[in-house]
Amino acid sequence: MLLRKLITFCLFTAISFSAQAQDCDRSCLAGFLDQYLNAIIANDASQAPLSYGFRQTENSIVTPNDEGLWSTVTAMGELERRYYDPEGSSAGFYGLLEENGQRAVVSLRLKVNNNMITEAEWHIGRENDLGLQGVPETVYWDADNLIANPPNEGAVPLNRRYSRGDLIAIANSYFDGIIAQNSKVIKGHPGCSRRENGQDTFGGPLAEGATGYNGTSDCRTSGDFGLAQVAARRVQVVDVEQQIAMLSVVFLRRPGNERWRNHFTEVFSIEDGLIRHVHAAMFYARPNQPVPNWPPYDGNFPLTPNAAE
Repeated sequence: MLLRKLITFCLFTAISFSAQAQDCDRSCLAGFLDQYLNAIIANDASQAPLSYGFRQTENSIVTPNDEGLWSTVTAMGELERRYYDPEGSSAGFYGLLEENGQRAVVSLRLKVNNNMITEAEWHIGRENDLGLQGVPETVYWDADNLIANPPNEGAVPLNRRYSRGDLIAIANSYFDGIIAQNSKVIKGHPGCSRRENGQDTFGGPLAEGATGYNGTSDCRTSGDFGLAQVAARRVQVVDVEQQIAMLSVVFLRRPGNERWRNHFTEVFSIEDGLIRHVHAAMFYARPNQPVPNWPPYDGNFPLTPNAAE
């Protein structure tokens, strides 16, 4: 009997120790994020603790460890925001990178498991990218404006923090309001901002009956974006301490709408339970490109620009 109890205790202790060893708190995630970004800047994947099955995408395209950002990045940019989600075993980055003298607006989701980096998902906005209808150099992009108007950072007092689940729901209310074309659904502060690759996409004139702030649009303002659905919603990183939620989605257009699908990460700065700022790193996907190219893959099809062709 004593031997059985001893064996049970040893097994329980071993399991508990193993579980604790796999946990990665904020400081642990910060260390992995630093190692990974330093390796990117050094153009040397061997400097990061990447798992054997490590998978990286850049604008939804799987990228080998010696191509893409691994070969083009030369330095960190003028803006860096870092977010940590111990419950999701993920770290997030939003800001600027330097690529051979050119700036890129980027977001990163980094996944850590068993003390190794297993996934990296980048959204990258470059100044000369294809825009909404596939025309070069028409994408929303303004790095200087992003530097002047960045996402939130810093620890929020405990009495002003909302739970991880609430932060996800608040962020999802934004997409719910867009697809319903009903600004009342969106949990946002009056005057909340929205920027895509740093460029303002708020503050314009209001249509009759639309909700905005002081006569101009804000992040709550509903409109017809030609959408059939906001697809492939995925929670990337939720930083409860900083009250930040990073979500990724795909915009699928209605039949007959010639605008391309866009895939992006949205960084929601949430204050007192309402969205204060929305910052996107985004690109427009070619008609034959699968997006998001991450499980559960429900945003990959149809591959045509529209939702029913």
